[in-house]
Amino acid sequence: MIKLFKLTKVVSVIVLIALVFSGCFSSKDPDDYHGEYPELYSVAIHSLLGSFGYSQSERKLDSTIIIFEADEYGRQLFFYYEGTIIDKYSLIISQKNDDYYSYFYPDFNFISFTEDDLLLAKYDFMELYNQSDEEIEELKRKNDWGMEIDLDKCVKAEIVHKKSEGPVNNRTLLELYNKVLGEDAYGISHIEFFITDDYGRSIYFGYGKPSSERYIVMLFKPDGTYDESKCVMELTDLYSYQNELKEFKELNDWNKPI
Repeated sequence: MIKLFKLTKVVSVIVLIALVFSGCFSSKDPDDYHGEYPELYSVAIHSLLGSFGYSQSERKLDSTIIIFEADEYGRQLFFYYEGTIIDKYSLIISQKNDDYYSYFYPDFNFISFTEDDLLLAKYDFMELYNQSDEEIEELKRKNDWGMEIDLDKCVKAEIVHKKSEGPVNNRTLLELYNKVLGEDAYGISHIEFFITDDYGRSIYFGYGKPSSERYIVMLFKPDGTYDESKCVMELTDLYSYQNELKEFKELNDWNKPI
């Protein structure tokens, strides 16, 4: 195992947040990612529900990406932060990349941590990393860490510097979003595109008014229509939803020919 980056015990989440501010620079398009790891950025935004592709404070800032480890075949385990309402602090594994695409295993290529996890680690991310030994080893096992790369098990994402807006029009998005959330609905700004499959299906993440604490996943057919009987999943766990999301995709024939 090749160690590419090691944090000391004194590194804390506060320092990591500071990196977000100090490591970014202004751009004509603030939605763009300007950091040095667009190939890992592209994996993150196609893996984590609710990702915007940037951090938001008084202005839009680059996501934070820190590489922790790589194996002998080039897989990379990295830390990702952008301050979303779910999956705030995540460890993600990328299988490989070429000049145009990044490759990763769908559904189980990441684990996320809560604010409570960080509190128990006294806001020291390296301490959290050390305390999460079993979780990290399980993440590596699911992603064939230390084994030859099997592209047949991968999905690929185009390497980009900005997250796509998605194919479904706002009217259709709001129609389903409002049907599901009713009085808890908030508006189009609370709907975020996630991913598409190889056949044009698309998934969106939505959330209601803050007081409602409701979070939904919506799946649309290639023509923008939807099957009300199975196109929505309501999240109950904002950090460990991988199994539920996989089952939801399978229910809707995700990545299968039309």
